[in-house]
Amino acid sequence: MCYIQAPKVSRPMIQGAVDPLRVVAGAPMLRLALPLMLGMVLAMRWSLPLAPALAVLALLSVVAFAVFARRLPFATRGVRGAVSMAWFLVFGICWQELRDPLTQPTHVAVDGVDRLPRVLRVTAVNGISDKVVRADADVLAMLRDGVVYTRTGAVMLTLLRKPGEADPVAGDELMLRSVVLPITRVADPGGFDRGAWAASRGLHHETFAGSGDWRIIGHGWQWTDLFEPTRQRIATWLVESGLSYRERALAKALVLGLRDELDHEQKDAFVKSGTVHILAVSGSHVGFIYAMLLFLLDWWGGGTPARVTRGGLILLALWGYAGLTGACPSVLRATIMFSLFTLASMTERRNEALNSLFAAALVLVLWDPHMLVEVGFLLSFLAVLGIILFYGPLLRLWMPGGRALAYCWSLVVVSLAAQVFTTPLSLYLFQAFPVWFLPANLVVVFVAGMAVWGSVALLAFFRIPLLGGLISFLLSLLLVVVDRVTTFFAELPGAYPAIRVTWWDMLLLYAMVVLLAIWSFWRWRPALGASGIALVMLLLGWGVQARQQQDRVTFTVYDDRKALQVSMVVGRELTVFTPDTSHLPPWLQQKVGRHIRARGVVRQGSIGPDELYGHVASTFGQTYCGGGSWSAPGIKVHFHHGGSEVVVRHAADVLVLHDLAYLGAADLEELAVGPGHVVLAGGLPWKLRRFVQRWCAERNIHCHDVRDQGAFIAERRVGS
Repeated sequence: MCYIQAPKVSRPMIQGAVDPLRVVAGAPMLRLALPLMLGMVLAMRWSLPLAPALAVLALLSVVAFAVFARRLPFATRGVRGAVSMAWFLVFGICWQELRDPLTQPTHVAVDGVDRLPRVLRVTAVNGISDKVVRADADVLAMLRDGVVYTRTGAVMLTLLRKPGEADPVAGDELMLRSVVLPITRVADPGGFDRGAWAASRGLHHETFAGSGDWRIIGHGWQWTDLFEPTRQRIATWLVESGLSYRERALAKALVLGLRDELDHEQKDAFVKSGTVHILAVSGSHVGFIYAMLLFLLDWWGGGTPARVTRGGLILLALWGYAGLTGACPSVLRATIMFSLFTLASMTERRNEALNSLFAAALVLVLWDPHMLVEVGFLLSFLAVLGIILFYGPLLRLWMPGGRALAYCWSLVVVSLAAQVFTTPLSLYLFQAFPVWFLPANLVVVFVAGMAVWGSVALLAFFRIPLLGGLISFLLSLLLVVVDRVTTFFAELPGAYPAIRVTWWDMLLLYAMVVLLAIWSFWRWRPALGASGIALVMLLLGWGVQARQQQDRVTFTVYDDRKALQVSMVVGRELTVFTPDTSHLPPWLQQKVGRHIRARGVVRQGSIGPDELYGHVASTFGQTYCGGGSWSAPGIKVHFHHGGSEVVVRHAADVLVLHDLAYLGAADLEELAVGPGHVVLAGGLPWKLRRFVQRWCAERNIHCHDVRDQGAFIAERRVGS
């Protein structure tokens, strides 16, 4: 999303406009793109059958031809618009069903979980550590019994690196032998949901190959290869520029989008200060380039030769920068969007920013329907939409004197306008809100923009004596300011409070935003009352959720492959098991902290091995433990490890096995008295895991292996 310069605002959206239909009339692409996207969403949600949809589309095509082939009276001019919108709605359904990779008969999922040789093409390298390369890849083929079968689908790829050999780059084709599995690992409460993150990028499967199971067999040329030598030289030049490690890490993130050198504290500071968009090479960076070139070339005037020449140079710069950064999806989205703005400005026709925005959205979703569920696309689109609709009206609320003050006010307004439509979605996705985003962006966006321009200047002139050193010194000052400001705002009290918003809450928030905008801009009084109703419904929903939270009991085995880490939440009280009750280990403290934020816990306690396995029953809050059992209203859990005795127990809901070398069938029969779930936690050898899994499968008992499946979460309602 761009926070530098707002596109030209549509005239119908000025303060006091009275006819909202003029806005739609001035943006015909809006009337086409919205039905198309709605049809795609419907097909994603309910997987509608393709044959009936195609039949309806053919019928609507006949109707559309009949309507557009004849002249209609002026009074019935809306018929064509209605038919067009209906056609694009059904076309969106058909297009999504046709383009959905998971429904293709050649998708890699049809091979099951067999370990087979496959050919993949790397589409993006996401990270390289000392041991592994993480990348996205498209599956091209599968080999079975000497026969090559065409395969499709995208996967998350993890490769063990080969010492002394080159790592794969985007475009490389690999031959590897591996198992392709669906991404189903369960995340800790409030933790990073890897499956949801991958799904938002169109990836539903993953594969891993050891160092001896893969090799590079070729390279498929792509247009970004033209920029790869320059990209490598830039990375080398940054190392030679004299910047410190932290400053160089920021420069690489700001210019090239390479965040491999940023430490955890730096990333966390950008998240909590609400300025993390600066780190992602996307609309912000493309916007910096776009705004800088507009500023530098504005003096050429508005004549046709000037517009065409200026637009051509801007297009070359935008696509050159996209190639330099590897043309990742976020950069391509922003480049296409600003390219359409540029093309519109090159014509003599009046440039409607809203129309250009929805034209860009139409092109993008036709190119890749999955963009409708990509977080980056949604946030970028909503941010620009907010700027187009609200920048002008908000800017006119105050007319400060002086250019410096007016510029600061414009930065405040563009940040507020961008947040209008992104805030409800951000609250739903991230369940938190950066309180200090406005002052942080006011400083960081301006300084980061200067840093991007300074980085470009450094790359061009750093070898020139004196000038290169001066630019490097000034750039280091700018990067230090960015680093210090984000850290300052991230460490302020209440910088990133947890806000739990459901899907229904998000819809109500959007309804309030739209209704208040209609009332404010178009003075339609019923909208104010309707927004009040939405607010009441939102507050009532939060009250119901708070009540439900009080009645909820959750037992969690955290995602840890080596140790037992468990907790019990009753209402808003969390009790965690820890080997040492005097303090929590750092890794467990992080998991518990995220859990507390996600559930709104207000009280926290802990139990240790003496309490859990002791012979005296103990009470901790609303939970009871002792003798290897831990109970809360509505749920009972048994634990067994190598040092505990096998005794006949009362029926339990969950049996947790951990730190155990051997367990016989007879012992398992005595332990598993009526459990609904058997959980295999840390400290179990693989043979024992396989034995317990087979034993459970024979008895139709659900077995959850934390090592393979992630966290285990069992939830009950009090009294249920």
